[in-house]
Amino acid sequence: MAFTRNTDGGIIAIIATESDGKFSWYVKEKFTGATVDSKTGDQSGVLLIASGTGVADYDTAAAELKVAYTAAV
Repeated sequence: MAFTRNTDGGIIAIIATESDGKFSWYVKEKFTGATVDSKTGDQSGVLLIASGTGVADYDTAAAELKVAYTAAV
């Protein structure tokens, strides 16, 4: 699927606290102009690029997120 990265806040990076006190993180990318075989016209949306769950502490989650974010940009 070819698409154009949405340059207005195109990469989203979030760290969240889970109910058990551990951390999860994800990196998502907004896009426009995608062509999908099963749909008509240009599509837009958000793709999950990378994620992690059950991380024991914030610093580790932040380090993992930074690696994924750097790879995405």
